[in-house]
Amino acid sequence: MRFNQTTSPSRLESVQVGSRRYTLIVLTAYFALAHLDRQVLAVTLSPIGREFALSDIQLGLLSGLAFAVLFSTLGLPLALAVSSLNRRNVIAITIAVWSAMTMLCGLAQNFWQLFLARVGVGVGEAGALPASHAIISDRYEPRERAGAMGVFMSGANIGTALALVGGGFVAQFFGWRAALLLAGLPGLVLAVIIRLTVPEPPRPHDDAGRATLRLSLLSETVAKIFRSHPMALMVLATVLNTITTFGMVAWLPTFLVREHGMALSAVGLYLAAAIGVAGALGTMFGGQLAGRLALWRAHWIAWTPAVILLLTKPFAIAGLLAGSKATALLLLLVPCALGAVYIAPTIAVLHAALRSEERPVGSALLLFGMNMIGMVLGPLIVGAVSNGFDPSGGSLGAGLVAVQAFGITGAIVFLVAGWTIGPAPEEREPQQGPATST
Repeated sequence: MRFNQTTSPSRLESVQVGSRRYTLIVLTAYFALAHLDRQVLAVTLSPIGREFALSDIQLGLLSGLAFAVLFSTLGLPLALAVSSLNRRNVIAITIAVWSAMTMLCGLAQNFWQLFLARVGVGVGEAGALPASHAIISDRYEPRERAGAMGVFMSGANIGTALALVGGGFVAQFFGWRAALLLAGLPGLVLAVIIRLTVPEPPRPHDDAGRATLRLSLLSETVAKIFRSHPMALMVLATVLNTITTFGMVAWLPTFLVREHGMALSAVGLYLAAAIGVAGALGTMFGGQLAGRLALWRAHWIAWTPAVILLLTKPFAIAGLLAGSKATALLLLLVPCALGAVYIAPTIAVLHAALRSEERPVGSALLLFGMNMIGMVLGPLIVGAVSNGFDPSGGSLGAGLVAVQAFGITGAIVFLVAGWTIGPAPEEREPQQGPATST
């Protein structure tokens, strides 16, 4: 859009804000569809397992390793490419790829065909998330990023809700293949919308002339992250928490079916409300709260998720051990709503210290840890503990309780990270007279 010389500053600012809000909304829709494609498999694990006679370990591999292996390993080279390519186009292309691969999952005739199709979904999604993080960080000022990232990350909850409601309904009445085929269709439409309507934001002036593919960018970004104690600790804390998150998301639907005799459609409705609606609000709330408290004391960008996560753990453990279905559903509502509050503050801290060209690489490194460790180990640990206690699959509760230990450890690491964060400039004492202590 062009502006003539009579365009007022207030009008220009309003158009720019509108454009960035549209971009954030569309990217949040992309992230919702990404999680629709991912989580519809969690809803359909039970019928898939019955049709192919799979063990819990094999089902854990399908919901974890199959997706994570290439999503994580290709994320790094694609992030390097994104640093020099049109990020909007990368997002559109990758959405089309993984949507088509999700539909292929619905055509699989055995375990290995389904496994390879899930690998293809991971290949398709590998480039979109770092590119989206970079565009949002270029659109929003540092003080606004935690809130903006909270809105974006809420797409995961919205997509999970769509998978649980739509996927659960379709899987119960039309079969798991129909659920996977239908899950891939909306992404093909969104890919066209993004390509035609989302602008590629200009890169900041400090990166002008640097938008070329440099392999050294990876080592430079890694070094910068690990030289900063707050960044390194928050990345570690996030990775530890994703072991719990992915383990819960992958197995909670099956747990409710096995342990409490719920129908898939009923599980879908409950988790859509708990993870989708309440979780989306909780994720946005966590990002906004951490950002606001960090303006008062910078430490709270890490302490906010730490405190919230620690408060959710007693509810999670009690809910998983509850004998009553009503009690379990009520208690599990708390961790479902607040279990992902840690991601937006971590991305905000990461991007605040990185240049524009480094941000996709920083996000890819974070995602590598989250997926190669969290997405692989979380579902696998739950399945292995369940099989270890009861090979017939009757101890999913024990496996889900076991992965809570990683989330508790991650929350403690967030607390430590907060202590290492120095005060924001506005918190520092004026350089007049002797310093005082508080």
